[in-house]
Amino acid sequence: MSLNSFFDTLDTEAQFDAWKSTIKQKLIHLKNIIPIENRLELRYIGETLEFLDSINIVSTEYLAHKPEAQSKIHLKERLNMCNSYYKKFGKR
Repeated sequence: MSLNSFFDTLDTEAQFDAWKSTIKQKLIHLKNIIPIENRLELRYIGETLEFLDSINIVSTEYLAHKPEAQSKIHLKERLNMCNSYYKKFGKR
């Protein structure tokens, strides 16, 4: 499961909205397969979902010229961490 599969090629708001919806579904699924005793991982995924809801990326050009571009880097880091959780818990 690649959570940041085509993040770098998003050019339209519609593509971003579709990608965002798909990633949210995957994160919710991930949250459902992690055992309840793994509170730190569950909290991290919840925070990632909240962060994902808070961002709005319209185009690559916009990101290149705005300080909000850091949001893209931060989201990629969070998704990579969630990918590691999927690798750890997804094979149960």
